[in-house]
Amino acid sequence: MADAAALLATVGSEEFEFAAERPIAHDLPMGMILDMPGEQYVLDWALPQVAFHQMIAYALLRQAGVPLGKVDYVPHMFAYLSPGTAPAD
Repeated sequence: MADAAALLATVGSEEFEFAAERPIAHDLPMGMILDMPGEQYVLDWALPQVAFHQMIAYALLRQAGVPLGKVDYVPHMFAYLSPGTAPAD
């Protein structure tokens, strides 16, 4: 994690200018190449990949008996919980 933070600290804000429009050629292992702008790459490729792998990890952990539920995905939402409405344990 420290390596990732150090790498990101070397990236200047100017490198993100026009990133949404910047063309990306994403090579797939089977020889296909996807050509798309940066914004479409994030929306149509990167985010679905993260969601898929998160879901698979969740399913494997649940199968192994780890007590996970939906609340483990959205703990940040408790900041918006109306007082007195939390379920009793």
